[in-house]
Amino acid sequence: MNAVSNMSASRLWAAYFGEIRIEFIKSVRTPAFAVPTLIFPLMFYVLFGIFLGSMRGNSGQALYVFATYGVFGAMGPGLFGFGVSLAIDREAGLLTLKQALPQPPGAYLLARAAMAMVFVATISLMLMVLAVYVGGVQLTFAQGIQLFAIDVLGALPFCALGMWVGSMVSGQASPAIVNMVFLPMAFFSGALMPLSIMPKFIIDAAPVWPAYHLVQMALSTVGAPNSGSFAGHVAVLAGVTLLFFLLAMRRMHGIGFRLLGAHPKRTLVIFAGVGAAVIALSMAGVFGGKQAKDATAATDAASAATSTSAPESPAGVAAPAVTLLAGFDDGSAAAAYGIGWSAAGDEMRGGNSHATQRLVDGAAGSKGALEVTGTVGDAIQYPFAGTMFFPEGPPTKGLMNYSGKKALIFQARGDGRRYMLMVISGLAVEGIPLMYDFETGPEWREVRLDLARFSNVDWTRVRAIGVGSMGPVGPFRFEIDDVRVE
Repeated sequence: MNAVSNMSASRLWAAYFGEIRIEFIKSVRTPAFAVPTLIFPLMFYVLFGIFLGSMRGNSGQALYVFATYGVFGAMGPGLFGFGVSLAIDREAGLLTLKQALPQPPGAYLLARAAMAMVFVATISLMLMVLAVYVGGVQLTFAQGIQLFAIDVLGALPFCALGMWVGSMVSGQASPAIVNMVFLPMAFFSGALMPLSIMPKFIIDAAPVWPAYHLVQMALSTVGAPNSGSFAGHVAVLAGVTLLFFLLAMRRMHGIGFRLLGAHPKRTLVIFAGVGAAVIALSMAGVFGGKQAKDATAATDAASAATSTSAPESPAGVAAPAVTLLAGFDDGSAAAAYGIGWSAAGDEMRGGNSHATQRLVDGAAGSKGALEVTGTVGDAIQYPFAGTMFFPEGPPTKGLMNYSGKKALIFQARGDGRRYMLMVISGLAVEGIPLMYDFETGPEWREVRLDLARFSNVDWTRVRAIGVGSMGPVGPFRFEIDDVRVE
């Protein structure tokens, strides 16, 4: 260690960067690690975010998948880079050799963590390019920077978890063991599939996975529905990183401690102090206030609607030939058929989102339009507030057959926020309602939904149609008029 203590600052930094460069080159030259790590998140995004999302007009799905697949890309490099490589190096005696080299304190562990973060940075940037230029995702520069930081720094908890796994298992067993952690976490944390389609016990258990907290932070950044506070998620992830790092150090006994240099206890105290400070500052709200965006009475309707498998249900009542569904010129929110437009919130699900509606002057000088105002709350996951139409009552039970129709069209204006047109049918792919978002402004504009573009919707069994907001949290106002089904 005397040789290390006598190094100049420039040589010390050169030693650190040299170790990082070697680790990165070694990882790139291992196709079994590099290719799946880099390709899988991009391949899945092209399939689910572009082919099944933006290319079918479902920009909400494209945005959700973009945010969550960045987290999926952050998991692999840390878990496999530490979990598998560390186990192999430990079993082969390479860690013992590292102790005899005049390395700076923690160079080996820092190099592996930096390697994982470089891989995650590459994945995150490639996903952004795909999402913005191919998937049509609207992303501000500030959102891109924050999401990039979340993905890259979010690799650290998985590095610590992988390090703990790698300290416990043999080199041969490590790939299987890491996959037993990686795959369930990806599915049950919302990183690969929306939690809203999962059974309730999986949703309730999701916060035990570190990836869940990173997913919620990413969704919050892009303005998608999310749950919990940003600061709380940072605190949990900092705690997970600290916990598994210390467990791994303890498991490796002298080998792990000596990798931290001549003063391992001092290094551990510094690391623990930084981790504790991050947790304390997060809980104090320094890293962000509470930002929970959740869903709606319409989401209640979604779960009720999809609980019945469509093949067992007959097709709905054929939609009447009338084209104008609601013009609001008669001074009411009634529709040409079914149960008219009703204000909907998520109070029945324990939420605090609510909406009210009234008749105002209409588009193009017409006598009436429907104004919907309210507040999106933060009490539950997936909030919603807006207005709902049930074409064949009672609510969500009756089925209407729109297969003979071509388009759903209406006029809209509002406060500049983005709103969601939601269609709940008897057979939506994997139980997810169609969510088509659109922009509003001070002027009336036409919103058109071409039914043929959305083959994932069972247009023969439509239960409800809604227009409203799923976030961000706060007040909203929009108007709709001249609702037509042609």
